Amino acid sequence: MKVNLHASILLTLITIVSAQQPDSLRNQSTYKSAWETAMRDGKITDEERMLMNVFSENLKLPPDSVNVWEAQWGKGRTPIPPKTITAKDLDQSGRWPLVLQNIVIGSGLYGWAVPYVLNAEDGRWYVGSEMISMGSAFYLTYKYTKNMEMSHARAQMMRYGSLLGLRYGAGINQILDLYADEGDDRETLWAWVLMGSVPAGLYGGERLFDQYQPSNGQAWAWTMWTGVAGITARAAHSVLNEAPEEPVDSWDIWGNYDEAAWTDYDKRVADWEKQKTIVELMAYPVGIWAGQRLIRDKQYTFGDALMLTQGWGFGFFNTMMLQSLFLDSLDAEEVLVSSLGAIGSVFAYDRWIADEDYSFGQSTLMLLGSASGTAFGFGTAILLDIQDKPMLAFALAGYGTGTWLTRKILDVKPDGALAHTSSTKISLNPAAMAVSRSDHKPGLIPALSLNMSFK
Repeated sequence: MKVNLHASILLTLITIVSAQQPDSLRNQSTYKSAWETAMRDGKITDEERMLMNVFSENLKLPPDSVNVWEAQWGKGRTPIPPKTITAKDLDQSGRWPLVLQNIVIGSGLYGWAVPYVLNAEDGRWYVGSEMISMGSAFYLTYKYTKNMEMSHARAQMMRYGSLLGLRYGAGINQILDLYADEGDDRETLWAWVLMGSVPAGLYGGERLFDQYQPSNGQAWAWTMWTGVAGITARAAHSVLNEAPEEPVDSWDIWGNYDEAAWTDYDKRVADWEKQKTIVELMAYPVGIWAGQRLIRDKQYTFGDALMLTQGWGFGFFNTMMLQSLFLDSLDAEEVLVSSLGAIGSVFAYDRWIADEDYSFGQSTLMLLGSASGTAFGFGTAILLDIQDKPMLAFALAGYGTGTWLTRKILDVKPDGALAHTSSTKISLNPAAMAVSRSDHKPGLIPALSLNMSFK
């Protein structure tokens, strides 16, 4: 648009310079025409102002007169109102799951926490608070997102941010021993921490979305890597810092229970759990940082993200079964190995789907095919009366076969084909259902038809 404005001004300038009009009134009219052309978008840019100055000099117009004219023309000009963005112009596909999530959190946390911190004893307070919390969560979320871009990606980042905030709140309560006994001065402090952590996490997730603008698939994959970081950190802590052992011979020779030994053991276990929680909470920012770098150059669809997630799940489960073939028992070390195997499985799945775009339905079919193959392997072993470790080998073979066969029958689109399509479409329409009345005559009752499609 700016190129057209500049071209119009330059064209007018060339015409006037060539004609060298001596009539000042005609020059003023011509300059006004050029000025109005430049003001079509409501303002004159620096480039346009430079051209207008050259224009006025070639027309031999006094600078003071030009300033007076432009001021007069500007007063009589009706300003162009900015385009009003309505809800129809916005992507609000993720608005309904965000509203639903906040209703659940409002009733599941604030509904009972608010009367609790107010030391309400009458049960009616809790009932009323639940009702108000659900209604408030719906109305406030509705108003907050009314004129806001609320894609599925933004909703997922805000949703996971609120859940991660809740995890931090619970972790802080555990680390600081805020779960005090009844009557303690800190009795209600832990509830305040939980209520404050949820909006803090939601705000953090929204800020991350605004900064990096991930797609829906990228958002789900990013949050998956964040969760994987926390789970792996807990498993690593259990290996590097073993859990305290229970007291041995806790009964003295007189048959008395050694209460002091068990009290000390309980304290050491509590400290060990706090250390594990600290390690986990420290791992989440690392997961956010690493996850963003792993997904920023990928064209993930929502289905691709689900493929990565099931890659992690099957990787953990299969690594656990693979170790069970050679080990008699599984300890903390084996759990860590399974966690690392799950991460390796995610990278394997990522490489596998690198040139493909999975829809929601296709990723769901892959999940069902892999799970059915595993179950078929177990079932085959049972029919052949194969037990113990060989049964696990059949299950692993069934997983691989089920995954391979399911992929062979799916028509998966090439990479980028689904990356910019809508991830979810939902329609709710009035309908009618045929019923048999008490007099055995057919009748109709009102109903609603819900149609959902996923990409």
